[in-house]
Amino acid sequence: MGVVSKGKTLEKRLYQARIIATIIHAYKTGRNILVELDAGMGKRIISYLLSKHLKEERILIITPSQASLRDTVNTFLELYKIEGVKKDEIGWISAGTPSFKRRRILEEKRIVIATPISLANVLRRYPNLINNFQLVIINEVDKAVRRVSEETEESEEAILMSAKTYSPDRIKALRKLRLTYPWNELCKLFPKNACIIGMSGTLRDFHAVKTKEGIVFKPEIDTIIESLFPKDKELDIITMDDLIRRTDAGIYIIRNLTVIRRVKVEDEKVEKILNSLSEEIEETAEKIMTKYKELFPEKDIERIEKAIPVLPESSPLRYKLMRLALVRKFVEASIPDHYKRFLLRSGTKRIIERRTGEKIQDLIPNESSKVNVLIEIAKNWIERGEKVVILTSYIRVAKRIREKLVKAGLENIYLITGRTINKGAILSKFKSDEKPGILILTPVGERDIDLSDVGIIIIHDVISTVKTMYQRIKRGRRCFVIILHYGGHEEKKVLKLLERMQKKYPWSIRIEN
Repeated sequence: MGVVSKGKTLEKRLYQARIIATIIHAYKTGRNILVELDAGMGKRIISYLLSKHLKEERILIITPSQASLRDTVNTFLELYKIEGVKKDEIGWISAGTPSFKRRRILEEKRIVIATPISLANVLRRYPNLINNFQLVIINEVDKAVRRVSEETEESEEAILMSAKTYSPDRIKALRKLRLTYPWNELCKLFPKNACIIGMSGTLRDFHAVKTKEGIVFKPEIDTIIESLFPKDKELDIITMDDLIRRTDAGIYIIRNLTVIRRVKVEDEKVEKILNSLSEEIEETAEKIMTKYKELFPEKDIERIEKAIPVLPESSPLRYKLMRLALVRKFVEASIPDHYKRFLLRSGTKRIIERRTGEKIQDLIPNESSKVNVLIEIAKNWIERGEKVVILTSYIRVAKRIREKLVKAGLENIYLITGRTINKGAILSKFKSDEKPGILILTPVGERDIDLSDVGIIIIHDVISTVKTMYQRIKRGRRCFVIILHYGGHEEKKVLKLLERMQKKYPWSIRIEN
């Protein structure tokens, strides 16, 4: 992240100074601000520097997850120590903070760092505690947007309450909202005179919204502006293009350059399975477009797959499309032991055998070709003395990879999943270990983790959401990324994904093939 230079002082960067000056101007003139800043460019540093420029103001920093909160707190504490500042002014609220301390922290600390749900749990009982903050910083603000939603007036009636107390009808209504829980309610509690600051490196994606005119794909930044920020104040926007054109941002972007390469895994049998499933999915999507043509003004199969949740729940076509898409995802992202039982179900089995002309038992491999290729790549990089990170969608696959790495004689293997309790300790051990090592992460495990000193990230499987894949790729800084994929549908998906990524977030990636 380039937090501290060798001389143990903060490195002066013009783009950070410009952002801070713009935020201060917005605060003093009664405006809000949205900042687009790429991964590794120092959002946490900007929050810290802002707190030093505005020495009397109270600042609330909302981070998207426990991992992000931990890194933000550590950044502040490290800089306090370097600059000889007392840390009494800072407090943080997370899932592990006792209830009796949360209120006191919001009342007494000048700078408070909190996760959205932990903050909501306090404000449910004491909504006025947020009124004494002059600045509210929302880090990774794009995560407040729901990927699939409906246009609804429900959000106007939102009352802050525990998610556990919601009725089934209330939960169903909340799922239609454009913002994720608890943002649709938190945003209504923002102090009227506070400066609201949203920051993210991924503000250029779209999300599906069901409207009276049909299902449309709306820019997430529009939803953030319309649904999260107060409508009675002007909003300033800083973009990466602006920073590159007017400041020294381009110099630091090059430092974080990530080189991406695709590696195709040859497996003829798996390709036949995937191609047959994809053909059936396309036919089903065509039927959906015909049956629900009022929902889909534009015929786009890929968009239909993304908009599945807003199709009528009673539709058999909706269920079929969801089932087929899930099975295809299992085949691409999991191992034969896991996806075999889904392929052997009568409906899926009949589809594959009809389209391939072969028995399903003859097509299912004994082991994953993709995992075998991954193991060889990891071994080669370990032999070169590098640290390796492996990203995979499923815990079962992560455990299988670990088993094979151990069997191959490799050491210093770490695993973090959504079920890992001591994630912070494991991550610290991996980062601090001077020996080459391998860190295996699943999506929940790798959320909001920064990995600045790895040699390579190996991505076992991808999803179609551009910003999510970009965030995964940018977990590392100045590293090499390999994306594994089968031929056929998955290869097309990866090619399309990288093409879109290059267009939307071109600043610090280079695609080699």
